[in-house]
This record gives sequence, structure tokens and C-alpha cells, in this order.
Amino acid sequence: MINLEKPKQEISKDSTENFNQLETLPVVVEKNHEIFEKEILEVDQEINKQKESILNVEHKVGDIRQNLELSGDVEIPSIENNKKKIILLEEKKILLEKQLREVLSHDVSKKYESVINEVKKTKIDWANSSELVRRLKLKGATDEDVEQIKNWLINNTSEARTVILPPDKFLEAVNVLKEMTQQENLGEAAGFHVSGEVKNVPEDIKSSIFLKEKVIPSLATQKEEKKEINTETLHHEMGHVVQDGLLESELYNKDFNPKFKNTAPDKEYVGNINETDTRIRSMFRNLGSDFNPEKEVFGKKQLQILREKLKKGELTKDTKDLLDHYDDIALVKMANRLPAI
Repeated sequence: MINLEKPKQEISKDSTENFNQLETLPVVVEKNHEIFEKEILEVDQEINKQKESILNVEHKVGDIRQNLELSGDVEIPSIENNKKKIILLEEKKILLEKQLREVLSHDVSKKYESVINEVKKTKIDWANSSELVRRLKLKGATDEDVEQIKNWLINNTSEARTVILPPDKFLEAVNVLKEMTQQENLGEAAGFHVSGEVKNVPEDIKSSIFLKEKVIPSLATQKEEKKEINTETLHHEMGHVVQDGLLESELYNKDFNPKFKNTAPDKEYVGNINETDTRIRSMFRNLGSDFNPEKEVFGKKQLQILREKLKKGELTKDTKDLLDHYDDIALVKMANRLPAI
């Protein structure tokens, strides 16, 4: 049986770089939420640093006193300073967690529950599909592996939490998570996700998706302003949370080495298997009724449709990323073999 574990990573780059582009659609990332995590991470690291310093000093002083045959307790000034710093850092961590809780109290995801559930349904339907079984077995997965992966994907989907915040509260979330995680590139995105293995954040924040609610000013003919979310960003980030662990498993982490175009602008980011895989799924959504991966092979016909849509400006940023980075042969191969979560 393959080893599926939550990858040890921090907020995806989707939430950070290119998240301003997710409005049109990511890594992860969506970014605002990562600010809180960054600060907590830094605080925990500093606490551990102070604790190590205390132990080192205690050991050294203990050795000296033993050599001098001294007895009794002694107060070491530097240790007392370290202990005071730890107390202050612990207080800061508690304050950050309280700030995060206050921000989360403004979550408006209930308003978008039907949209969120529909996105989850697409992931669960794909996990149950015979086409995903075919793709997994191409990688050497056994029947036992397939069943394990299916359950893994469905459980990840069911447990995924989506937090949707008004613009001002979304920005606050970014700032707090920056403090927790010490990732300064947060805040450039319209959405992001938090990996299940991210440390220094509350447990109920792990495997979560954070989206910014978009407010559209009212027109003269409208009584109220309109509010909405970017469903492409939701699909993108949900894909990352659902596959969390699969693409890092031995099925995929050894031989993913796609050939790029010479003009590919961001090989390191878009060329990451997680980012490529979720973009493959975005490409399928762009094709809509023109392509059903469960019934047909992705090939020349679909590539032609994509290029026609590109001319009309009908492709998401994710799909355009694929066309910018991979030639037709590489794209056809990946579209028919990757899990496309």
C-alpha cells in the first residue's frame, strides 16, 4: 500500500505569487490567511530558540560548578532573561490566535454553501470515476492502493473547510497569518489554502481554503451592491486541499519531469506537479461540454478548441499557464495521465 501523508509544506504558493491573477482564473496561494501562520511560526521558532539557549547555559554552568565542586542552586541572569522572553512570546502567540478567531467570526461562507457543495461534489464524483482508476493503475497502483486513494480524496473533500471573508477582514487574516508564518509574500491573492501539515496554526485552520468576497458597487438601477466569489479560485484551491498527499506519494514524486517550452515564463512554480495538476482540471472545465475525460481521450480536437477559446479571451489564467509552459505533446500526455484533481 502506498504511503499517503500530508506533505510537510506551508501555505501554497497559489495564495502568494500570482494570486492577483486568480481573480481571473493561484499557491499556494491565495495569501492573506498565510500571514497569521507566518507570525505563529516565527514565534514558535523563537520560543524554541530561547529554550535551547536556557538548556545550553544550564549545562555549561552545571559543568563548571561540578568541576569547582560547588553545590546549591544559583540564579543565572542570562537564563532569567531567556525565560522572560519566552513568556512574552507565548503571550504574543495567544494574542495572534485571538485576533485570528475574531477575523474568522466574520466568515460568510454560509451564503455560498450551495456553490461550495457543488465544487466538492465534482471532486467526489471524480474520485469515484473509472477514469481516475485507469490513471492510477497506469502509475502502478494496485486495487488496494486505488481504494485507499479514493477514500483519501473523498475524506479530504468532506473535511475541507472554506472560509470566505469580506475584503477588509480578508486583509486582516492575511496580516495575522503573516505574523504567524513569517511569509511576507502573503496578501497578493484573492484566495489561498492551508496545507494539512502546516504548523503553528490552530488545528481547525489546517486543510482550509480562504477566499475574499468580491463586492461589486451597485448601479443606478440596483438597490444593493452585489457580492460574489471567484469560483475558479475555489475550484483551484479545493483541488490542492483534496489531493494533499497524493501527488507527494511514491506514485508521482519520482518521475514527474515534464518538458517545457523554451519560452516558459515560470517553470519552477507552474512546473510543480501540484500546480500543473490543478491546472489540468481547470483546462477540462474550460472545455466544458466539448470534452468529457471519462468518455474520450484528450487530443488534437481539444487543443484546437482551446486555441479558439484563447483567441476569444475565454480561457482562465490557469489554462493559459499550461499553454504557455508546455508544448502539445507534453500537454496531451499529462492531460491523459495525471490524476487531474
